[in-house]
Amino acid sequence: MPPVSKCIVLALAVASGTLGPAHAETGFDGDWSVAATVDDGSCTGPYRYPIVIRDGTVNEAGGSAADASGRVAKNGRIVGSIRSGLANIAVEGRLRASAGTGRWTLTGPIACAGRWTAKRSG
Repeated sequence: MPPVSKCIVLALAVASGTLGPAHAETGFDGDWSVAATVDDGSCTGPYRYPIVIRDGTVNEAGGSAADASGRVAKNGRIVGSIRSGLANIAVEGRLRASAGTGRWTLTGPIACAGRWTAKRSG
C-alpha cells in the first residue's frame, strides 16, 4: 500500500479522538476494525485498518511510521489527526456501542476526502 494510502487508513482508524482529558476506561475501549472510502480526490480505496482504543486514546494496531493522535470522548465524539511526511489527515466522527461513522480529509501533496465506518472487533 502506498505511504499516502496507509496514512488515510491510519487517519481513519485513529479518527477516534476528542478534545477533553483522558478518561479511564471509556465504553469504547477495545479493538475496532475501520473501513475508509474515498468520496473526492485522487486517492484510491476502500481501505481497512485495525485500531485499538485504551482509556479513550486511539492507537493503530498494526505498526506504522505515521504520527497519529486521537481521543474518544465519553459520548463517542472522536477527533484525531495523522501526519506522515507532507501529508496531514484530519479525522472526525462518532462511535456508538459497537459501530461508528465519520469523515476524513487529507491535505498535502495529494488532496482527497471521504468517509469511514468502524465496527467493534474485540
